[in-house]
Amino acid sequence: MRLTVHGKHFHLDGRPHFLRTITYGPFHSTSGHSPEKDFPEIRSAGFDSVRIYALPDRRLLDNAAQNDLIVIATHAWGHGCDFITENPGLLNQARRDLTAWLESHKDHPGLGAILVGNEIPSDMARWMTPWKVNRALDGLIRACQKVAPGIPVGYANFPTTEYLEPPSADFTAFNIYLEDGKALASYLPRLHHLAGDRPVYLTEFGLDTNRNSEDVQAALLPAAIKSTRTAGFAGATLYAWSDHWLNNGQIMDDWSFGLIRRDGSEKSVVPALRELILPTPLPSNPPRFSVIICTRNGAGRIETCIKACQNIDYPNYEIIIVNDGSTDGTATLLDKQEKIRIFHLEPSGLSAARNHGAAKANGEIFAFTDDDCRPDEQWLTWLARAYSESDYAAIGGPNLAPKPESLALALTTAAPGAPTHVMIDDITAEHLPGCHLTVKKSAFDQIDGFDPIFHTAGDDVDFCWRLRDDGFTLGFSGASFVWHHRRATPWKYLKQQMGYGHAEALLFKKHPHRFSEGGIRWEGCVYRGVALGIEPGDFIYSGPTGEAPYQSLSKMLRQPMRGLHPNYDTPFNRILLTLLSCLQSHLRHWKRKQNGEPSARSNWPESPLANSHTTSQLILTHENGLGRHELYLLLLEHGWQPCPDPNFDLQRGSCKILAATEQTGTPTNRTFIALSEPSNSLPALAFEAGFTSANRMVIS
Repeated sequence: MRLTVHGKHFHLDGRPHFLRTITYGPFHSTSGHSPEKDFPEIRSAGFDSVRIYALPDRRLLDNAAQNDLIVIATHAWGHGCDFITENPGLLNQARRDLTAWLESHKDHPGLGAILVGNEIPSDMARWMTPWKVNRALDGLIRACQKVAPGIPVGYANFPTTEYLEPPSADFTAFNIYLEDGKALASYLPRLHHLAGDRPVYLTEFGLDTNRNSEDVQAALLPAAIKSTRTAGFAGATLYAWSDHWLNNGQIMDDWSFGLIRRDGSEKSVVPALRELILPTPLPSNPPRFSVIICTRNGAGRIETCIKACQNIDYPNYEIIIVNDGSTDGTATLLDKQEKIRIFHLEPSGLSAARNHGAAKANGEIFAFTDDDCRPDEQWLTWLARAYSESDYAAIGGPNLAPKPESLALALTTAAPGAPTHVMIDDITAEHLPGCHLTVKKSAFDQIDGFDPIFHTAGDDVDFCWRLRDDGFTLGFSGASFVWHHRRATPWKYLKQQMGYGHAEALLFKKHPHRFSEGGIRWEGCVYRGVALGIEPGDFIYSGPTGEAPYQSLSKMLRQPMRGLHPNYDTPFNRILLTLLSCLQSHLRHWKRKQNGEPSARSNWPESPLANSHTTSQLILTHENGLGRHELYLLLLEHGWQPCPDPNFDLQRGSCKILAATEQTGTPTNRTFIALSEPSNSLPALAFEAGFTSANRMVIS
């Protein structure tokens, strides 16, 4: 069995697959656990994969394969320590250990995926500089992909550091502990947007039965798997198989997250999981879709689109092709197609062609895509699910760029300006691109369809705005996607961008109140397909004393730009991408201005992080596990207050403090302290609490 990534989902041996995973270990040698004993029981409990918090040996992988289990291996290294400044050797050693292990085990049938780390603490990420941590994780991922390109690689993140999503990961992995089922279901859609073009995999979810009843666990865990499945995730992981738990080398008895007790007996959740039937994404009464594709001179691409549409796994849909005055043989090619409704028009423009297709359609919902797109086989299934659970008039989803097969495609794929969605919040859209736009017939008819003044672009923007102006709402399905080929050459790309500029000028004349000097004034966030990762200068909301449980990028209006595919990511090619991006910006701006829209490019404010500075630093050490949290409680008792400056956590008078505590895997912790000015009282207070201190360099 080989696990692969396919768009927004995992495939197993070439078919869509939802992983049901359980975490396994680490255990003390006296726990009585072994793969030989446990893996058959794990399989019989309904799981098809195990997450291991180590790089497993061949014995464990062999036992997994013998029981039809896939291993999700997590590299355990010193990522809870300062591996950027204090000990960069940790990162180098992690890379060597990981690549050496992969060289030996990458072809094992029991290995499914790799996680290069797990939950770097937010205070340590903040201390090391988040974008540097992000780049370090990305470097580990790229090293794995180079050694074992067939193995999916990710990093197990969590909500407190959602900004650490590495851009090169093959999938987004998140550990989430939300004990309220409704809160969990409402949070899951956000992760689709953080993930961008890639699958989302829940890598930890559990409930402690020391502080909750086993009956609550038995109800919550199966419900969480169902919620994850219906949210379109690639899989869900429950924490953990056993109440036995080894942490920092010590047996932990005060937490009981396991599905089986320490004596080996099953909790009531295990029978519930055995009986759990995964919900199908297809609703019980699937609506009829009319897939409408308009083409002009698309002979070189329309056959691939038609084949993909014919392979859609959905019980109730039709395919309509509108030939908008092609002169390249498209008409002859289309007339040879079977079981497709074909209509030929004189050249009329994209909007008129789409309106003609809609007038001939007999579906309840119109599904528009472009002739250079390939809808996923589950495209309509996930859209039907989204419609069945909402009152949205229109729903769209991601359009994903296929892997580039040339430098020209790598450049046009990474360059700005691709069609994309704009989200007001995690579930409500402001704009859905025409390459992946579905709308109820009733709503389409009420606003009289697309405006024929738009011949090549801009029609979808105007359409969505008019829907919203008429009181309709737009939704988003993160699990539904189409493959959308970018322009094959830089010249075709630039020609497309000039067309977009002309369309924006038409939009300005019709909707001037939606524009500012910088162009379209979107209310929501513009998504670009790349995962949400921090960049130099970005500002993170960390909350009072830096301990907000959900820390996110502040004032996020646009995701980071897509980078070059690793196969083409060289310094020279980055220069080419920069030149192409600059040329695109100027040509699109020129075309807008030429057609009547005032369009000055915006300047973005510099992050307040750029202005932070400290004058002194300390290292505090504690032998019994105390760190930043306990130190802050002590300071608050002695007159320190939360600091409004986002670069620090507490202050007393003019002295401000920022702290971060390493996680070393031992009771001995080091806490790094940065001060805006020296403090004579801080070392004395820390000494009384059992900390020992050492002076560090003074910086300004």
